[in-house]
Amino acid sequence: MKFKNYRFLAPIILLLFIPKFSYAAPHSIQACRLNSLLTVASSQAYAEVKPLQQASLAAEVSAKIVNIAIEVGDKVTKGDTLFSLDDRQWQLQLKQLDASIQGIKARHKLATYQLKQRTKLHRGANISEELLQQHKTEVASLTAELKSQNFQKQQLQLTLSKTKIIAPFNGVIVQRNVSLGEWVNPGQPVASLLNPAQVEIQAFLDAQQLISLKPATELKLHINQEIFPVKRQSLLPMLDPDKNLRPLILKPIGKIPLSGSQGQLRWQATTKKIPFRYLLKLEGHYGLMLLVDKTAQFHKLPQALPGRSVAINLPANTLVITTGFRELQPGDLVKNQGCIDK
Repeated sequence: MKFKNYRFLAPIILLLFIPKFSYAAPHSIQACRLNSLLTVASSQAYAEVKPLQQASLAAEVSAKIVNIAIEVGDKVTKGDTLFSLDDRQWQLQLKQLDASIQGIKARHKLATYQLKQRTKLHRGANISEELLQQHKTEVASLTAELKSQNFQKQQLQLTLSKTKIIAPFNGVIVQRNVSLGEWVNPGQPVASLLNPAQVEIQAFLDAQQLISLKPATELKLHINQEIFPVKRQSLLPMLDPDKNLRPLILKPIGKIPLSGSQGQLRWQATTKKIPFRYLLKLEGHYGLMLLVDKTAQFHKLPQALPGRSVAINLPANTLVITTGFRELQPGDLVKNQGCIDK
């Protein structure tokens, strides 16, 4: 059968050359307004309590311990005698020196009197200038000798004072290293003294934590189940060599934590931030997946750090994709099923 008119075949032929288009269904997601997701984050940093007054008491002379007035755990007051050392040899030297000084004083007194008399005779031309100078020299020599003996006495008295080991401040004996009758030498530790009422807190913060902490008004140190209010004192101009963080010095307000304890310094940031759970990492950058004109758009947050909430400068009504965003790529079509993270 032959057809003279082939025009009715044109639509069919045209369909054979039209390219086929595939249609991808939009991803179902939930998107919420940014202002409904922002929170006032609680920040924290590692902190430790260090004593301000802690001393290892040591002997300053070689002698035998003849009395111990303290035990571990005893409270002592500044100036209390904690240990007494055998001082008999220095007491004997002091008595001997006192006797020598008395003899020199007597000779000096006599020489001074004689010099006055010789001076009167010299004025009357009854003695020579040479003899007068001899008496002056004798008085000067005895004066110098007396000064030397007094210096020796002061040195001996200083040594005697070292036979009493005194508490340099109020505190508690936390360690005792020697026993009664033991011989000690200069530099040998005999006890450790700690003042539990004088402590400082050192917290260690990175740059972002310091920015967050700056406007905070209420700081608290958490140690186990206890909370200690603290206040800022100074930020050290250095990096801790072990932690590579800035040390911040704080003081307790009221209740004092135990020296040596460790905990967390916590504060409420005044800037609202978006929680880290809404962030994803795409091509090496952290950011948010936003809903823009029915498509997913990735917004980078260069300041974001792993596991931490981050401040964000976007309009409050920005739609943030909160579910299913980890499976999306920028430009994907999405369908908002409503906000569930309010």
